[in-house]
Amino acid sequence: MKRLKYFLPFLFTIFLSSPLFAQGIVPQGMQNLTDQILEVFTGPLVRTILIIIFVATGIVFAYNKDNEKMKRNCIAIFVGIAIVGIGGEVVRQVWNAAGLR
Repeated sequence: MKRLKYFLPFLFTIFLSSPLFAQGIVPQGMQNLTDQILEVFTGPLVRTILIIIFVATGIVFAYNKDNEKMKRNCIAIFVGIAIVGIGGEVVRQVWNAAGLR
């Protein structure tokens, strides 16, 4: 029981202080990996697919005006398209604000 009394503060000290030492480290491999991931989500192929899905959802939304369940599904798809569409820019802004680029 005595060991547990000293072990928990030691454990908290190690885990809470380790991020302080890691703040100045910016791994170069991580930047390249994030750039590649952003290219996948912001590339021309993904933009084209998002536009096609947006147009198809708009057509479905226009033809199913009386179906409330379909309206909710279409609005959910529109929100998803918006999140995927601006997600790359949000990540870029966060990385720039954090000084990682």
